[in-house]
Amino acid sequence: MERPLFEKVRAFRGGAYFAMPGHKSKALFDFGFADDITEIEGADNLLDPEGAILEAEAAIARAYGTAASYLIPAGSTAAIKVALYAATRPGDKVLVQRGAHTAFFHAAVHLDLIPVYLPCGTDPKTGLFCGIDPKEVGRALDADPEIAAVFLTSPDYFGGILQLEEIAREVEARNKVLVVDEAHGAHLAFTPLSAYSAVRFAHYTVQSLHKTAPAMTGAALLHTRCAGTEQAVRTGMRLFLSTSPSYLIMLSSEYAVAHMQAHSDDWHRIEDMRRTLAAALPEGAIPTRTGHFAAIDGSKFLFRLPHRTGREIVRDCAERGVYLEMGDDRYALVILSPLNKEDEIRRLEDVFREAEAGPYLPVRREATYFHKRVELSPRAAFFAGREWVYIDDAVGRICALPVTPYPPGIPRISYGERIAAGDLDFEGHEGVQGIKDGKVAVVKEEL
Repeated sequence: MERPLFEKVRAFRGGAYFAMPGHKSKALFDFGFADDITEIEGADNLLDPEGAILEAEAAIARAYGTAASYLIPAGSTAAIKVALYAATRPGDKVLVQRGAHTAFFHAAVHLDLIPVYLPCGTDPKTGLFCGIDPKEVGRALDADPEIAAVFLTSPDYFGGILQLEEIAREVEARNKVLVVDEAHGAHLAFTPLSAYSAVRFAHYTVQSLHKTAPAMTGAALLHTRCAGTEQAVRTGMRLFLSTSPSYLIMLSSEYAVAHMQAHSDDWHRIEDMRRTLAAALPEGAIPTRTGHFAAIDGSKFLFRLPHRTGREIVRDCAERGVYLEMGDDRYALVILSPLNKEDEIRRLEDVFREAEAGPYLPVRREATYFHKRVELSPRAAFFAGREWVYIDDAVGRICALPVTPYPPGIPRISYGERIAAGDLDFEGHEGVQGIKDGKVAVVKEEL
């Protein structure tokens, strides 16, 4: 048979990578396909470890300074489900920032959780998320004592790190559980930003190693800060993970943590890269993050160019063999790593220097979807009868399946929310999941 996927992927070889995965397609690993095994005698078993896997997890926990760490070779999507399984019970309310990844909303369906949304806003000048006020977390918990857990994302897709120390204080003062999606921050503990890593504050921390660390795609970790949670975590792993986990992904997780620990001094190169790239950009190209942030992760380099959407920038770069992480209506995103070489930075710098002068496209208005509320539980909305209707006819209806731009994977409208005018305004449907032939899925109304 023909192998179109292989041919497509092979064409990317030799490119300059400023996207995931964190190994940047460099030949780093000291293991190979000969090490792709299963749970043969002596190789241990991820779902009931007693030997090398248990020892590897203990070594990872020591590296991060956690009470326990778990290998999740199925991405942070699965790790989020495991963490929420351990932290909640069916029917529990979970306080969550509306800008959470779609994995949280899918977990709410699986586990029958009821999201309660935190007040969130965007900067009208940049259109970017403004973070979470720790006091708002306390006020929301006081307003609804039935909330069992808090689920937050830090850092966000563009590098904004929440004030987790203050937030954790508000959560623990009320005897609630804090779960943090640190998918984009697995590296933080080994950088000058280590004091802001969620592993220091959250009861459960989820990380995607492959996003910013040299690991294979799908490599994730789940950390716990408290003793006595192992049984719940292992049960959740058995529920949501394959009984045939990838040893190659687990090996890459172990490798990535060891690599970051051994090369923690290399992260100073990120600031040098940022200065070089910033100098090649026109004035006003780099937005300033404002709001309730403890720090900004410098490995996320967000920018725009005159006259151009982010998607156009990404396409232009790809034609030159320079691959960026993301482009949206206005911005493009670069993920920098110590593994990026000087010649790769120069290739991106050349693109910047050739940009035409002129005005920037206007920033999208404040995102109305941050101010939603759940009118039907995600599980009820998913299992209810559904129908597909045109976007214009969906206003006022209850969403049955999320509509999610990828990346960053934040639903514009999600399970059980009422669709309002403007929620589904897109400049084209490219990269948007949940729209089919101009239609979206809504809960079928009773006649």
